[in-house]
Amino acid sequence: MRWFRKLIPWIVIAATIAAMIYLPDVDPERYTDYSSLFGTERRRQANAGFSVAVCKNGKIVYQGSFGKDGAGNPIARDSPMYLGPSSEILSGALLYSLSLKGSLSLDDDIRKHLPSLDISIPRSLRDIESLKENDTALEENLITILQIASHAVDLSGRDLEAFRSRISGMEAGQLDPEFFLLSRFSAESAPRSRLAYRLLGTIMENAEGQSFHKLLESSLLIPLGMHGTTADPDSLQGIVVGSGLFFGLAFPYDSRVPIIAAPADGIVSTAEDVARFLSYITAPPSKGIASIPPAKVTNLYQPLMPDSSSGFGWRVESTGGDRRVYQGGSVEGFSSRVVIWPERNAGIAILSAQGGVIQSNIVLPLLTQAAESLLFTGSSPRLFALNRVLIILGISLLVYLISLLMQTTIARSWARNVLEKRELGRLRVFHLFTLGRTILGVGLRIALLFAAPYLVGQFLGTPHLGYHDLFTMEPGSCAALIILLSIGTMRNCSRLVWLYRINRG
Repeated sequence: MRWFRKLIPWIVIAATIAAMIYLPDVDPERYTDYSSLFGTERRRQANAGFSVAVCKNGKIVYQGSFGKDGAGNPIARDSPMYLGPSSEILSGALLYSLSLKGSLSLDDDIRKHLPSLDISIPRSLRDIESLKENDTALEENLITILQIASHAVDLSGRDLEAFRSRISGMEAGQLDPEFFLLSRFSAESAPRSRLAYRLLGTIMENAEGQSFHKLLESSLLIPLGMHGTTADPDSLQGIVVGSGLFFGLAFPYDSRVPIIAAPADGIVSTAEDVARFLSYITAPPSKGIASIPPAKVTNLYQPLMPDSSSGFGWRVESTGGDRRVYQGGSVEGFSSRVVIWPERNAGIAILSAQGGVIQSNIVLPLLTQAAESLLFTGSSPRLFALNRVLIILGISLLVYLISLLMQTTIARSWARNVLEKRELGRLRVFHLFTLGRTILGVGLRIALLFAAPYLVGQFLGTPHLGYHDLFTMEPGSCAALIILLSIGTMRNCSRLVWLYRINRG
């Protein structure tokens, strides 16, 4: 009977997995229209709601909105949402326009426009003395606007507190594990930093003597008719409420992105407005806007440096003669994915009122790949049902949590049983092993609780993470980690306390 009780959690988990695997999938096997694709896959991918627009040959060929925001309100085609890291494509376009205008040069040292900025890396006393003796070494500390825009400089160790913020957008990548690992652990490339475009935003303000959002309006938004877009969210009404994801369940996640973070994370827009921008840059009309003339548009999504994959806010990926140029990621409660195919004069924008790594790095890339297939071949197969995986994980964690709580309630019986075996002279080695394992379990769980943000930061190539960032990136997994480690620690501590008390009589 005791062994059967131990098997019950595993039986429940196995039954859940079997049900999710063998439950018939009644959704279409292939999609031939956008409404069916996005409407069905929003549910299958456990997304609360998003708005999407597709453009081709300079025209918006499809627009649609699906689901609800964090407050339960239906998302409309003109619902403004935070772009998160996709804000860089507009900030990059503004930077490019100012360079064309001559307000700044990409070869300028950033201290020309930020004279009071200390960008030196903290050095030891020995390094400082050597620099005093060799003034030419100071020239090596020059950082140009071009280097910042192409993410070619490691900003993690520099004194840039004025540009840091509690809000930290998480950039998206491609569904390529090998590329992900190389980009995170390669010693040849600097880690991408959200500070880069925050710095550039202030540089542009100082170069023109205007606020960033005013510059963006006059140079890009008004000329392109993007009236639902702004870098000053307080001036815009009706911004939707974001949401987080907890193993398939959405909950409100309302947050305000500070102005300093706007160029990198905090521009608010609609899928329709972003599609207008994509239509212009993929198929510019004969008479375009003055800030970015049609003949100069293609430079927006060219690599800024020879070995770089970064354009003006874009991430450039080449596959043979075809290019997929993209940007995306998540900020608190929101995620987005913007992709263009320059050689095919097409693009897609998906703005979601749900944040997190799963949405920005798995769901939205899958949806854009499906839309790409539908756009260029006329159909797309249905996607893997991520909601089933989340249900399995959620039930498994719930079963494990209940198991830990039950083991905590019977800690006294467990301790008495261990001591009885020791007194009978049986399994003494096993008793010592059990005691050591219980103590080690407490130490490891406490250590992991404190070290989790650091370990995740090292893996993602994003230093200085805190639990606030973990909750932003994946609230469900972070909450489960804290709960399970805490309950597991409590269980082991209860067992140790009862061992001590019973042993002392």
